[in-house]
Amino acid sequence: MLSFDENGWLYPDPLKNITHDIGIVEINDLLKLANEEDFWSACVREDVKKRLEKDKKGVRLDWFVEDLMIKNTGGTVISMPFGKDIITFNSNRHFFRGENQQFLKSLPSLRRKQEGKSKYESELIKVIAVMRSFQFLKFIWKIDVVPFWKAKLSDINIDALAQHYGFDTCLLDLTNDFRTALFFATCKYDYKTDSYRPLTKKDIEATEDSKYGVIFHSPNWVLDYLNGGSFEWHMHRLNNPDKGPYSFYSGYLDGMAFQIGYQPLMRCHHQSGYIMPMMNATPLQSDNRFEKLRFLQSEELSNRVYEMMDKGKKIFPHEGIGKSLDILRTIQKAVIFSEDDLLYAYDFGEVDKKMFPTIDNLRKAITTFQVDGKCVSIQKGEIEYPISPSVLQEINDEYNGRNLLDDIGNMIHQYPEQRWYREKRCIDIYGKLI
Repeated sequence: MLSFDENGWLYPDPLKNITHDIGIVEINDLLKLANEEDFWSACVREDVKKRLEKDKKGVRLDWFVEDLMIKNTGGTVISMPFGKDIITFNSNRHFFRGENQQFLKSLPSLRRKQEGKSKYESELIKVIAVMRSFQFLKFIWKIDVVPFWKAKLSDINIDALAQHYGFDTCLLDLTNDFRTALFFATCKYDYKTDSYRPLTKKDIEATEDSKYGVIFHSPNWVLDYLNGGSFEWHMHRLNNPDKGPYSFYSGYLDGMAFQIGYQPLMRCHHQSGYIMPMMNATPLQSDNRFEKLRFLQSEELSNRVYEMMDKGKKIFPHEGIGKSLDILRTIQKAVIFSEDDLLYAYDFGEVDKKMFPTIDNLRKAITTFQVDGKCVSIQKGEIEYPISPSVLQEINDEYNGRNLLDDIGNMIHQYPEQRWYREKRCIDIYGKLI
C-alpha cells in the first residue's frame, strides 16, 4: 500500500527526481490517505477550539497553541510577507498539483507568455499582466461582498484571485487536497462554459503526452511558508534591512507555498488553494522538492473523479461572478489602461528601474508595444467596464445571501491590533464602523 514515510514522502530518495508510474491501486491508496488527512486536520481543529474556550479574550495564547493554530487550523488571521492578512482554512500535511497531460515545463501563465522573449519584452508583458489584475480588482470592488470583506474580515489577495479567475500571473496553483489535484489531472477546462468536463477518448489519444496524467507531490514542511518551508528564506534575511512587504513579482518569495485562505470569491478556498510564486524559479519538472507521479488516463477514471467531485462543483463552484464572465474576459485581453493602472504597476509590479528609471520611460515604452497585434494605450481617466444594474444585483444577491462566518467555519481568531486595523479599514471604506 502506498503511504507517507516519517518525513512525508511517498517514495525513497526523492531528491533523485524520478518519475514514478502509478496505477488505479495507488490512486485509491492516495484517496484513502486524503481521508486520513481530513481526520487529522479535524482533530487538530477540535483541540485548538477547546484550548481557545479556556483562553481569556484579548490575551495572547502560549507559543505551542499559537503555533499549532497558525499551521493547521482554519479561522486564524495571519499577516503574510507579501503585505496581506489572510484568514486560514484547515491545513493538511501535503501539497499536490494535478495536470491532465505531460508538459515539458510547468510554469505560471505569465512565465509561459514571457518564454522566448527578450528581457525588455518580458518586462512589458509583466506590466500589462499587473495592470489587468488591477483592473480586475477595480471591477470586483463593485460587488458588495468585496469591500465588505476588506472592511470586516481580512485583506484581499488580488494576485491569487486573479490567478484563479483566468488572469496571467507569476503564481502557480497548488492544493493541500489530493482529490482536488486528481480532478485537475483527469478533467479538462471548457473555455466556452467556464467549467470542467471529463476527458474523452479523443482528448486522451490526441498526443503521446495526453495519454498520461501527472501529480506533483511534496510534504508541506518543504514548501509551506507557515510550516517550515520559509526557514532558509528567513535565515538569508536575518541581516537584511529590507523587511518587506515583498511583491510576488520581486522573485524574493519564489519557491515557497502560501496559503490563499478564505477570500470574498469562492474558488480559492473550495480548491484548498495555495500559490507558489515563480518569477524566476525552475519548472516543477526539474524541481527535486516535488515527487512526480504519472498515470495512464482513461475515460472511466475521468468520469469517476468528475462524479466524485459533484461534476466539478465541489472545487469549481458556480458563483455570482460567473454572471460577468464576458467582462472578465474583456479585462483579460485589455490593452487600454489608465494612468492609475500604470502607476500601480510601476509601484507594485517590481518594474526594472534600471530599464525604466521613471514612469515616463515606462509609459513611452508600453505605448509603442503591441499585444496580439493591438497597440497599448494609456488614458488619464479610469477605464470603465459597465455592468447592468440588474446583473450586478443578481451577483450581489448570490453573495449577500451567504453567512460569511459559516464559510470560514464559525471560528475566527485575531489579535487586538488586527481588530483595530480592520476597524480602520472599515472607516476608510464606509466612513464609519458598520
